[in-house]
Amino acid sequence: MTAKKAQNILLTGLPRSGTTLACNLLNRIPNSVALHEPMPPTLLLRLGPAGLLEEIQRFFSEQRLQILMHGTAKSKAKDGMVPTNPLSEADANGKRDFVLNGKEIRVPNVSSNDFDLYIKHPAFFTGALSILASQFICFAIIRNPLAILLSWRAAGMPITAGRWPLAEKFNPVLAKSLEAETDVLQRQLIILNFGFSQFLKFLPGRTIKYEEIIALCGRALAPMNVSALHLNEPLESRNLLGIRSDPAARAVAERLLGHDSACWSFYQRADVEALLC
Repeated sequence: MTAKKAQNILLTGLPRSGTTLACNLLNRIPNSVALHEPMPPTLLLRLGPAGLLEEIQRFFSEQRLQILMHGTAKSKAKDGMVPTNPLSEADANGKRDFVLNGKEIRVPNVSSNDFDLYIKHPAFFTGALSILASQFICFAIIRNPLAILLSWRAAGMPITAGRWPLAEKFNPVLAKSLEAETDVLQRQLIILNFGFSQFLKFLPGRTIKYEEIIALCGRALAPMNVSALHLNEPLESRNLLGIRSDPAARAVAERLLGHDSACWSFYQRADVEALLC
């Protein structure tokens, strides 16, 4: 029998697509560790293509050693774990806060050195996919585009204003397009199209839908880790939250439905319309 080979995998996606949930679920699988934005972006942005690839590989090796020796790993965390969601529920004013309170997670589920290790950096990895996808196994979590846009409006993040700073710093074309646009929703539509275009071009067959993760209780992550087929977590879709709480939801949907976007290579317009019913 051939010995299992440990895998190093990069995980990306647009903001608020379910990438943190995916990390949380992957961390429930034996010999599987997923890190939530553990690398310093200021360092990555200073590196050229070759240096970037070397630094990511070095970081994988460093974290593997730390996990095996100390049972911990670098990661944004809530109480020593990657949460299902980095944001709190909305308060009475619709404001949401980050719940993250640490930079290290405990790793109790590794029993051998052939464990799979995942690193998630949605903004930076999406912007750098042209370099990363040729050297690393990469996956993206995708989500209904209307649910994404409505989540952005309430997130209290740069994306709420139609900017994606880390992706922009690595991709000057995206930055220039956003700088030239004054309408916030139009900037968000540009970002939406950029992300889905990157996934379409560089990750054919390596996108996983948030909706399927929810419907299959986490088992849709099996393309990343076959042991995910044993997951049976009770999960609830949050796709309707924005529809119920945002009075501008239908206006946003109309703009999206009239927009020529790469998102339509993954979702049908009927998928957006279904959320409005």
